[in-house]
This record gives sequence, structure tokens and C-alpha cells, in this order.
Amino acid sequence: MKELHDKLHQYEGEKIEYKSCKGGLAKSIWETVSAFSNSGDGLILLGYEKVKDKYMPVGLDNADKLQNDFTSLVSEKFNFCPIVMTAIENDKGKPVILIEVKEAPKYQKPIYLKDAGPIKGGFKRIGGSDVRLTDPDIHRFYLERTGAPDAQPVEYCSMSDVDPGTIEAYRNLRKLKKPDAPELKYNDKELLASYNLLISKNDKLTIAGLLLFGEEEIIKKHFPALRLDIIRIKGTEWGKDKDPFLSKDLIGNLFNLRAFTRDFLDRFFLVPFHMDNWGDRVEENAHRYALRESLTNLLMHQNYFHRSPAQIRIYNDRIEFYNPGYSLKDPKFFNYPGSELRNPLIASVFYDIGWAEAKGTGLKDITESLETEGYPLPEYLNDERNDTFTLILRHPFVAVTPQVAPEVTEQVTEQDTEQVTEQVVNMMDRRAITLEFCKEPKSLKEIMKFLGLKHRPTFLENILNPVLKTNLLQRTIPEKPRSRFQKYISIKKDVR
Repeated sequence: MKELHDKLHQYEGEKIEYKSCKGGLAKSIWETVSAFSNSGDGLILLGYEKVKDKYMPVGLDNADKLQNDFTSLVSEKFNFCPIVMTAIENDKGKPVILIEVKEAPKYQKPIYLKDAGPIKGGFKRIGGSDVRLTDPDIHRFYLERTGAPDAQPVEYCSMSDVDPGTIEAYRNLRKLKKPDAPELKYNDKELLASYNLLISKNDKLTIAGLLLFGEEEIIKKHFPALRLDIIRIKGTEWGKDKDPFLSKDLIGNLFNLRAFTRDFLDRFFLVPFHMDNWGDRVEENAHRYALRESLTNLLMHQNYFHRSPAQIRIYNDRIEFYNPGYSLKDPKFFNYPGSELRNPLIASVFYDIGWAEAKGTGLKDITESLETEGYPLPEYLNDERNDTFTLILRHPFVAVTPQVAPEVTEQVTEQDTEQVTEQVVNMMDRRAITLEFCKEPKSLKEIMKFLGLKHRPTFLENILNPVLKTNLLQRTIPEKPRSRFQKYISIKKDVR
């Protein structure tokens, strides 16, 4: 315990807790032991009081007795005995007790006070506070006892509930990534079993197998809250007076959700492009990469037992990826390799088809690519208390105007940033709505009337022609662009 001297007199926080214990062992000690056991290693120091903004040693009159009381009671208090080490030390001539608590193994969590039960007697550490475990916390701990949450079998789900088209999509993607991959030679049943997506002994799909490859109706039956909402909010706030005016609710397996969402984002943001040194069109840039990686992370790290659906919220100044399920990786280590996987089986498939990086540096790579190209850096909110994670990408319309919105380049120097951003977003809203409206062929007059526009040259320059250039909208009579019978229809891209 000698090396723990370095931790003395730190501020109270996520990994350290001070208590005076003048009148004996406080009840709150056991709550902190539970919190550290469930959330990660921690240190409890007895015999300290707060003086201004620091904790100073006041000592313990009966340190030997308190240490004996603690060590004799700790095994009786909890459902499993926590892993603790205690020592009596001198700090500035005052006797104090150091209690080091180690994180419990997964097969023992949650650690809770036996007399109170897991909900009232189980705690987790958030910042410098011990917070009671919630129902979702306890559910997750019990799932993790028997293995990964996404490895659990789903009753009454078998190969008959798998979508053959999704299996085929996987095979095509895997072939692109690794043409000689051995699993490509397997039949469908062997393929799923090789990823532990099917339990061979009883032919049951695991949760990962159902979420990745299942038929839409079966997924709805077992995971009614599983949905991805894409919401366009006109403004920078979401309140009662700021209702969304464009919303899409997507359901289905993860392959289809990712494909549909990527298609929608490409349509909305119109796939910015630039010309390389050889004059070839390059559609990839840091912002598009960030959108794609944020979507992948949302699907891969989601808590699929959460009560709320995932959401992508598009505001005038930002896009938010709201993920049910807080980040298991400590945000302090986002810039370092490695990840804490909530759904390792889903992650394994994503890695093999090139949708995710196995090194676990997703947010670091997003940040570096945005920074390199001069885009606004990402922000995030990791809310352990409510079990949510939100990744925020600021719109790059002003920061990278020449690439993303060439039609407003000159105006940037003359108008303030908010006006330009609002103008560009309104333009993009109209383009996105045009694509939605033209799912069935529509004439130029019909589109202008639908958008409430009367000035034909402005409509052609700012709305129609830019959308036509993306190949997301096409003429029904391409060989006669000026035909009076000309209509326009949106084309769905296959992004799988």
C-alpha cells in the first residue's frame, strides 16, 4: 500500500473518497465499496476532513479497531465479498486508514448490500458521487455474468427468421474486404454459427444474430423499442415551440438500418466532393467520413435493452447522434487505442466487413480527420446516469465553404456566420424535401409549387441543378432535357 501515498490529498472524485469516521464506520462506506466494486478500482481514505478545498488528515483515535471492524464486516455485508485491501498509515503524524477497492469480476456483479437488495443496496460511481443502480444497470450486469449481452439466445428465433437478402449483402461485403475469407465457403447456418450468432445445439439465434440478420417483423416483436429516428429540427433548439418538420423512423436489421441511414444522409448533405490532382471526382471528405463512422458507432455500441430509440437530430448548426447506452470506454481514454465493447458479436461482424476498426480508435480518427481538413471538432456528452451517449458534429458550411457550399462562398465575407449557415441549411432542406417529393415522377412546375417557389432561374441554380449533379435525381427523358413532358424522379442509391 506504500505507493498509495501519492494519492493522498487529491480532490475527491471518480476514484477517491474521503471520510472522517469520528464516531465509527459510517454507513456511506459500504455504499462507496459497492460503487467502486461495480464501476472500477477506487480508494477510500478514513480520518480526513475537508478544509477549504482540500482534504486534510485529522486522524482516528481507534484506527486498529476501525480496521478490524471493517475487515470482519465486509464479507458479511455484500452478496459477494468485495476485493479490498486495508492499511493503517501515518499522514502528517495522524493515523489514517487506506482502503483500496478493486473492481469485481463480471460474473459477480452487481455487488450490493445483502440486506437492501440490488436496487436499494447496489451503487455505481459517477464523478465523486455514489449513485444507486438503475433497473437497466442491473439487467446489464446479469447479462454480462453469462457472457456478452448480444450473445444471449432469443427464444423461438431460428434460421427461419433470418432475411436471405441480408445474408447475401454480408457475403458481398466480406468478399470485397477479403475475397478468400474461409467463412464465405460456409452455408448460411454454418456462417452464423461461426460468428456465434446461432447456437448450434438448439438452433436458436443470439441477440446479435437477430439484430444483424433478422426479418423486420421478428425484430419488432422482440425489440419493440429498436428504431432509428432521423429528425430535422429547423433551428438550434428542440422545444415545444421548435417542432421537427422532417422526420423518418427507420426499423429493421442493422444492415438495412445502416444502408437506409447512409442513403438519407448522403441525400441530405448532397455528398460534398472535390477534384483530385488527376481531375477525378472524389466524394470522400472528413465530414462524410465522420458521419459514416458516427453512424457505425451508434449501431455497434448501442444498448439494445434501453427504453428509448436511437436518434439522429439535424439542427441548423449541428448534427447529433443520440445513442441509448453510455460509453463503456472512459472518455479520458478516447485518444488511446482499445475499446470497451457492449456488443462484441455485432462488432466482430462490423470489423470483418470493414465497417469498423478493430483498434478501437473511432472517435480519435474522426477528430484527426476533421482537424486535418479544417472542420469543427466533434463534441460529446457521456451521461452514465441516464445511460446515453451523444456525439455532436458541427455543420462545416462556413469552415469549409468552397468544398461544401460553393454557391455561398462570396457571401461568407459579407454576411455573418449565422445567416450563411441558415441560408445553406434551408437550401439543403429544400433539396432533401425535393428528393422525397420526387419518389414519383414530378414536373418542374409541380416541384416549384410544392416548395412554394416562383422564380425559376433561382430554383434551377440553387435547388434543381445541384441535385441533378449528385445523380440522386434524374430526368425521365434524359435525351431531351427541355422536353415539355420532362419530369424528375429520385434514385435510391444502393450503399450496402
